[in-house]
Formats: sequence, C-alpha cells, structure tokens
Amino acid sequence: MRRLMFRKKGILEWEEVNPLTITEENQVIVEPIAIARCDLDLPILRGETLFRAPFPVGHEFVGKIKSLSEDLKDLYSIGMTVVSPFQISCGFCPSCMTQHSNSCESVPYTSGFGMPPGAHSFGGAIADEIKIPFAKHMLLTVDTKINPVGIASLSDNIAEVWKLAGRFLNRKKDPKVLVVGGHAGSIGLYTALFLHQTKKADVMYVDTDPNRIQLAESLGIPVEHFASFPKPTNKYDLVCDASAQKEGWDFAVRSLGRNAIFSSASIFWTNKWEIPYLEMYNQGVEIHLGRVESKDSMEALYPYILSGVFTPEKIVTKQVSFNDAKEAWLEESIKLVITK
Repeated sequence: MRRLMFRKKGILEWEEVNPLTITEENQVIVEPIAIARCDLDLPILRGETLFRAPFPVGHEFVGKIKSLSEDLKDLYSIGMTVVSPFQISCGFCPSCMTQHSNSCESVPYTSGFGMPPGAHSFGGAIADEIKIPFAKHMLLTVDTKINPVGIASLSDNIAEVWKLAGRFLNRKKDPKVLVVGGHAGSIGLYTALFLHQTKKADVMYVDTDPNRIQLAESLGIPVEHFASFPKPTNKYDLVCDASAQKEGWDFAVRSLGRNAIFSSASIFWTNKWEIPYLEMYNQGVEIHLGRVESKDSMEALYPYILSGVFTPEKIVTKQVSFNDAKEAWLEESIKLVITK
C-alpha cells in the first residue's frame, strides 16, 4: 500500500509498504476517505516544532471499514463510515476509565496516528489503509447524511472546540466569550462558529489575518480585525486562545474579566513562558492548558453536527484528491482536506 512520509524539513515522499492485516481481536482496517491537515502539521513540516522526521503523516480522518476481526462482525460491517480519535486509547485502563483517554496507560504516552512517537507504530492517515486498535472503544460510526469532508477534522481541530469552549458554557450565564485567532487557524474559527451557531454565548472573534477574518465575517460571526494586537479594552467571561503567538497570548490573558476562564490551544515549545500572574491572581482566573481529549470531545460535539446545529464544513477552504496530497500538504490554506 502507499502512504505519505515526512522525510526531512519541507520534504514529503510517497512510500510503498506491505498491506495491513488483522492480527488480533478488536481491530479494524479502514480506508481513509477524507483526511484533514491539522493546524500543527505545517509547523511540523517547516521544522518549527520538536517533532523530527521521518514518520508517516496525517492524523485527522474519516474512513470506510475494509476489514475487521471476527469478534467485531456483529458491531460493524464492511463499507461502514467511521471516524477515530487520533489518540490511541484502550478504553479500560484507569486513565481511560476517568475520561483521560489522551493519557492511555496501555500504550506509550502520547501515542497517536500521524505524529511521533505513535506514528512509527500506528502509521498515518494519508495512506491507502490505517489500522485501528481497540476498535470497540475507538470507533465512532458516522451517519450517512453527514459529509465526511466536513468532519475530517473531528478527532483533533474540531475536538478542540469542546476543550476550549463547549465544556465551560454551562458554568456561566450568557457568557461573553473572546476567541483569539492566529496560527492555530482552523481551531479558532471552528470555536467561534460553534459558539455563534449554538447561540450559547455572546462571541467575538479577533485576529490579525484578513483571510480568517473574512471567512468568519462571511459566516455571520462578530469580528474585529487588528493589524497587530493592541492593549485590550474589553473583559470577557471566557477567553479561548488559538493564536500560538506571543502577541495573541498576551492579548488573550489581559482580556480576562473577574472570575473568568482561560483556555488555550496554543503550543509554545518552551518551559519558560510569562503570564501576568498577579493580575490573573487578583481577577480569580481559572486556567486550562493541555492536550485535547480527542475521544470524549468528539462524542460531545457529534450530536450538534448530526442535528445540523453546528456545521464545521463551512471552515473547509480547500479540497484536493489523494493523488495530489504530497504537493497540497505543503501549501497554505486555512483548512485543507484530502479526499478519495
């Protein structure tokens, strides 16, 4: 089978490997039919992260079942459309049983598809096939009325919506929410769109990028465009940071009101990062940082998508065929989806 490999900085190559096989119970082999590029993938390819080549790429995907272990034949069928968390998790270890499947104890820490260290063992999604372990726990079946392209990012960038905003909305009455856009480009837009469409908050989306502002505005989301992030003048109950840049982070943390919640999708590759500690202490700020809980967030958001309340497909800005993935994966776009 064919899969796409990150070879070295700025270089992708197709690679031929042996076809996948079912080797034990509770396994499914899936053909990816819609693979989304994560906001982190371009920085990885540019050498801006701590991830080092070589490894197979792609971790956000929807697929169709090609084969499955005998024990699963009463649960799933060939041709069924499914989506899987990008994080590998068993469903029965102490971490999984306490809704921390991103820290599954049955596999090496941070195991997942399409990124080290997990990609070396579990592969990547820009491939003819990908094998899903712990399938009873990992798989979410997709209703036939849902376009796979629209939810290709469900396992990660769309899942971040729940991490950043969704899980907090019942804790505040009519909250004012600020979403700070930036290098985590689609995450900020998905979050702002969810808040706008569900009408669960009074949302404002801010960014320095005119293309993202234009897309958000075209979807009816209240926006404010800055040439550069200024000193904040408004305070919010919930601030969702998707800037992944110091200026955006500083703007976000200084936009917090009293007893506000701060959540972030930004990754800074350092242990030294400044925050206005005394200001946040006096305001009574609650800070939430960390990796997304892929499985739980997918399950929380799926009903909103199934009902048509949340339409993440509106954030997809580019689609290309599987054969063009090598070139397209390196090109700028807000949300790229590879299709078969």
